[in-house]
Amino acid sequence: MKSHLAPSVIYYLIVLAIELSAGVVANGFIVGLNCIDWAKSRTLTSYDIIITSLAFSRFCLQFLVTIDNFFSMLFPNFFDIFERLHSYLVTWMFINQVSLCFATCLSVFYCLKIATLNQSLFRWLKLRISKLTPWLLLGSLLYCLVTTVCFTFFSYSYSVSFYNFTDNSTMSYNRKKAMEFTFLVHSIGSILPLIIFIASSVLLFLSLWKHIRKMNFNLDFIPSFRNPSMESHVRALKSVLSFFILYNIYYAASTFSIGYIPCFSEKWKAMFWTVLAAAYPSVHSIILILGNAKLKLSSSKILYCTNSCFRQVTS
Repeated sequence: MKSHLAPSVIYYLIVLAIELSAGVVANGFIVGLNCIDWAKSRTLTSYDIIITSLAFSRFCLQFLVTIDNFFSMLFPNFFDIFERLHSYLVTWMFINQVSLCFATCLSVFYCLKIATLNQSLFRWLKLRISKLTPWLLLGSLLYCLVTTVCFTFFSYSYSVSFYNFTDNSTMSYNRKKAMEFTFLVHSIGSILPLIIFIASSVLLFLSLWKHIRKMNFNLDFIPSFRNPSMESHVRALKSVLSFFILYNIYYAASTFSIGYIPCFSEKWKAMFWTVLAAAYPSVHSIILILGNAKLKLSSSKILYCTNSCFRQVTS
């Protein structure tokens, strides 16, 4: 039990608790505000539908990852029972895939709405993205369901023989084998969303960069020229870049944290990747709030009211 109370473990759990709190507040705020707006008007924009779905999936993912990490640190043998481990891996696989696919949908939405390309297919999608959004999300759910079902079937067939015919001395080895198989399936199942995300992000980044360079060119030759959209395009460029970096960091961190790769097998390195993976659902949701006028205004009002109430109580 003393090892569980080591300073490194305590700091690790504190960081996870902070990430969980930030994720619950940020994602819960996005879901709650958009649900209230929908209850009032019975309508939501395509963007609001996507970020609400993404925030809800991240809300669930944050809880799942944090609970797993706490159990792994406080009760190291908790997942030694195959049924318990398998149930957790199936749940994690589905929620994680949904979160990644919804993030990819958001990147595709950004690309279609902001980027300017001359291809006929791109223009057709750009005009119909609002109608296609529910089908895009539904297709993502179906893809995640198929991936999870395949993972459930093959992983159970692969692992059950180890657990049924082994004693306790080989249980950790079998758990490692199950996690290695999860690593393989997770990597394969996430390739398609990752490719689509990278492609849409790169197209959007290049389009924004080209547009900003064109604006700067006009400013050089016409000093009096001022384009009011310049600042918004720069903000969009920063948002896309941060989204791209965070998405890929999370993909790498979540993959390495479950893979039991030899060079990352040390405990502190596993803790490092886990902390990175747990930070993504919180940090990017906060960026979404700060980059959206409606969400930012509502959060400012809530913070102002909370600060006022706190001053009244303490005075």
